[in-house]
Amino acid sequence: MRLTGRDGHPVGREQQLSHRSSTTMNDFTTGAPTDRLPTLVRTRRGYRVHDPALLQGTSYVIDDAGDLVYTKVPAGVMTASAFLAATVTAVTVGAHSWTLAMLVFVIGLPVAFAAAAALLSLVHAATDPVRRYRARFGNSRFALDVTDRSSADWQLCARAERLAASRSWQAGRIDPTRTLGGLLWTAVGGGETWAADALTTLAEPATGPDLTSV
Repeated sequence: MRLTGRDGHPVGREQQLSHRSSTTMNDFTTGAPTDRLPTLVRTRRGYRVHDPALLQGTSYVIDDAGDLVYTKVPAGVMTASAFLAATVTAVTVGAHSWTLAMLVFVIGLPVAFAAAAALLSLVHAATDPVRRYRARFGNSRFALDVTDRSSADWQLCARAERLAASRSWQAGRIDPTRTLGGLLWTAVGGGETWAADALTTLAEPATGPDLTSV
């Protein structure tokens, strides 16, 4: 089966690409590292490239494992809230009995965790970036795996990875409008030569001691 872009035309790239049909959503995580391209993830077999439109206008990032992470829930905040709620309830109900307070806490803690998990599930259901993407683009692919080390797409991913890790790119001296992710997706996911050329050109200028050519 040949891959197609959002416009329905065949991609026509020489390497074999695979796609993971769904993306996991993680909780209690603070976000993606700043030393890599937000839409490019290293996998055991190679690279996974995501369409930047998947994250556009959302409060999600893609972590190192390729999972969607909701950034508006700081690490541990739901756990702390559930523990605090169970503690306050136990102290209030069992104010005159230590045994009753402990019993209420033991019973209330799992209930509080279940309530927190249910609330988080509702948040994910309401803000699911995959569902928003499907609503905009139908059943189009939003991520592609690049596994052929000898392919042009692998070279593009490696070049984009090195560029995004450079201090020049992170400081905004290169690509201040942050077109790198879109160019990579258009080149790899859409098979557009102009995007591949633009990405290569973007990575070529020498800018600072940390980046002479990538």
